Amino acid sequence: MRRVFTIVVVICAMPPARAQNRNAPRPQPAPAIDVVATLKDAANALGMLRQANRMDAINTMELWGAGTSYALGQQYHADGPWPPFKTEWHAMLSYAESAMRVDMVRNNPDGPGPIQGGGFLPLAAPQTLITVVAGKYAWNESEIGAGLVPGKGAATTAFGTTQDRQVLLWTLPHGAIKAAMAAGSKAVATIEGGVTMVTFPLPGELSGLTARMTLDDKKRPVKVETRIDNPVLGDMVNETSFSDYALLDEVQTDVYVPGHVVQKQGGFPVLDIKITRTDTNNPYEIFPIPDAVMRAFAAPPAAPKVDITKIGDGVYYLAGESHHSVAVEFRNYVALVECPLGDARADAVIAAVKRNIPRKPIRYVVNTHHHFDHSGGLRACVAEGATILTQAENKPYYEKVWAMPHTISPDRLAKMPRPRKPLIEPVITRRVLSDGRQSLEIYQMEGSNHDASMLFAYVPKAKVLIEADAYTPGAANAPPTPPTKETRVLNDNLQRLKLDVQQIAPIHGRLVTIQEFRRAVGANSTN
Repeated sequence: MRRVFTIVVVICAMPPARAQNRNAPRPQPAPAIDVVATLKDAANALGMLRQANRMDAINTMELWGAGTSYALGQQYHADGPWPPFKTEWHAMLSYAESAMRVDMVRNNPDGPGPIQGGGFLPLAAPQTLITVVAGKYAWNESEIGAGLVPGKGAATTAFGTTQDRQVLLWTLPHGAIKAAMAAGSKAVATIEGGVTMVTFPLPGELSGLTARMTLDDKKRPVKVETRIDNPVLGDMVNETSFSDYALLDEVQTDVYVPGHVVQKQGGFPVLDIKITRTDTNNPYEIFPIPDAVMRAFAAPPAAPKVDITKIGDGVYYLAGESHHSVAVEFRNYVALVECPLGDARADAVIAAVKRNIPRKPIRYVVNTHHHFDHSGGLRACVAEGATILTQAENKPYYEKVWAMPHTISPDRLAKMPRPRKPLIEPVITRRVLSDGRQSLEIYQMEGSNHDASMLFAYVPKAKVLIEADAYTPGAANAPPTPPTKETRVLNDNLQRLKLDVQQIAPIHGRLVTIQEFRRAVGANSTN
């Protein structure tokens, strides 16, 4: 009887699960506050408003500073930070024109130990980069005024960079406040955990993207977050944070700017600059667009170019642009070495393989290394049904990043009606594909400072070596240049493995003979 009584008491003491859920407190949305007043306070805190009507009077800004810039997607380890450059930084901003020119000089980073990672590291000499965006137009200048003044260098179009450059312009403090004010009723201010937040749509070429600005207790922006598309990381987080606000104009004004700016993409810094000097409302900050750039943007987008050269029995070199691939034909399938850049290039390469090697599926894709320009097309290959062969370190990284959402600009894999799980097979030191007639040998590159997980491939029957970034031949008959460390590392690996190479098919550059490679590396020994 005691046992029954105990059970009855316990049962009666427990409320039904539905009642528990019904009575549980529901999360409440953050309370909204007056967004107009909030943004006016933020603009006042930075000294942006002038005259009796408190009009936004900031039209242009110029910033000088120094610190570190980083090469996105060129990390040494797959899950590591982007590699750094010591950087002198100068930016000119025009909000009315939605334009920005960044002029920076990059040097090798300080510190002990080897310089590791891509992005052209280590630099042979200081590197000057001038990047410009004005509305939808993006271009690079070899010197200030290039493409506008005869004899002043060249202006080259920079397709695909407009969004990334505009994001920095409109997520710096003054730009973020301006964008939020211009959004009108689409901007929303809330208090979350005692912190003021403003959510607003970004303008112009960033239409469709939403930003979130955090204000400190003095109503100054301390962080602006948004997401932009990246072929590898999908809806990639872009976070720009600010601190150490001060009056830094040479001619004293009451316009406050952050003394420290840090921009992160994909969780790691891409820019970390201490601002030392500013100039507000300089009327000579203009951004004329070179005629050649305007014509290039007006032309219909060119289809990716794929030039196919047969370089051995069942071996095809797929070139035509900055990044190449190699297709190796087996009895019942094709193995593709490298699927770079993004969907557009990957789809063009896949289509070229199907035209030239019909009725054979692409069963394997060999990924030489994880740098984004070499892995950006792999998702298209996953959608194609191929198995990815990559160095073992990359497998967990790809499984993680390929699971991230791609909603801003859905790629081929994201558009599949049913999710497709990537098939990834790790290569540790060596892997061989063979059907008895054709074989493809895949090796780990030992000693590389470019990427910790480098692979290269060799086709014994054709005596063809396939490599990326270790050796990039210059133009034919160009004056010789000293070999890089990575070129010497490649030569050491060929010596170690005693491979009988007669021809090299580089992922960058042009086809070369082994004799030309030996001359480039200064090696007289055979492979």
